[in-house]
Amino acid sequence: MPQNKQCRTMSLFVGVILVSMFTSNYNVQAYSHKKKFNNDDPNVKLFRQLIRELQWNHNRRLFFEARTEAQGDCTADILEGYQWHGQESISFPGVDTTQRCMDSCDLSDQCIGWSYKPTTKMCWGFSSVKGAIKVDGVRSGSCVGTNLKTKCTEIRDGQYLGNTVQTLQNIATIEDCMTSCDNLNICFGYIYLPSGTTCYLQHSVAEFDAGGGYKSGACFAPQKRVRLADPLKIFRKDSLDGHNQKRKKHCVPELTLDTDLNKISQDFADQLAAADVTPPVYDLSKMQTVYFNKGDAARHGTSIVDGFYDEHKYFNFDNPDLTMVSHFPKIIWKSSTKMGVGRAFTSDKQTMFVVTTYDWEGSFIDSYKDNVNKKCA
Repeated sequence: MPQNKQCRTMSLFVGVILVSMFTSNYNVQAYSHKKKFNNDDPNVKLFRQLIRELQWNHNRRLFFEARTEAQGDCTADILEGYQWHGQESISFPGVDTTQRCMDSCDLSDQCIGWSYKPTTKMCWGFSSVKGAIKVDGVRSGSCVGTNLKTKCTEIRDGQYLGNTVQTLQNIATIEDCMTSCDNLNICFGYIYLPSGTTCYLQHSVAEFDAGGGYKSGACFAPQKRVRLADPLKIFRKDSLDGHNQKRKKHCVPELTLDTDLNKISQDFADQLAAADVTPPVYDLSKMQTVYFNKGDAARHGTSIVDGFYDEHKYFNFDNPDLTMVSHFPKIIWKSSTKMGVGRAFTSDKQTMFVVTTYDWEGSFIDSYKDNVNKKCA
């Protein structure tokens, strides 16, 4: 059973047990209509904390799976019903979404193309691509900063061995054959036989065989991984935007990114990823938050802020328990003016740690009344 499925099954199992315990406790005391739970009872606190953790885990999955729009560097050459043919470099079973398959390829500097089959939840990454083969139910894309397919310009005496997707008769010139390949999104090479005015359009291209009266060419762009932007820089900006959107709701000043705080956060994130211990040990009373989860590699910064902000549902502004709800108030902390973000992955790329550090210094517990505003709009 995949690890994510095991975690979900365990969460559900624990949830059923907790609800059963809570219901049993309620039934035992049901004879008194005036009987109320003691909010200071450690068992009640523990129960509520566990319920919130289950809700938070559920919300994290919803936030991730709601990402229906392709994002990142791996969004070119989207093909439906085709799988890349080439050198496979990585494979991941149990991948829940197309976006997560994209992310898995995006995290690898050697991966230039991905293919994903939702029915089997299988994701493949390719270090080189020779073409595409017809496979129902598979979606593919590339990560080279541009399309793998490019305009046909190469002309060689001989033929590329491969698979033909269409055969065209009565094609007067080689230029017409090349144009036909340009106009077909799954054509990555052509073979032209001048003596028979026949044009073969290829959806995969292999080794070259010289001679034979043929003319041919491959129609691939250079297959070198090119990042369109620094992923960490984008992630930090994404997290900053998420913070400021939430802070605006509470009429507190916007934050700015700080280089020193970025370094503090990155150093701690690297330390947590190297230790690969979940849950990580850190001081909740500091003006710092830590996100971690297995299977959510390369989530976007905004969704993590959304998840932490969702704690406001359990935040009592008059008498908060800051040991149980510690992420939400830090996002909207009035006296904070700067923040820094660090992100690191475990060696297997399966767990991501995100550390956010804020510039405010003082007693978090003693100062919340002056720094945590209710919504103003």
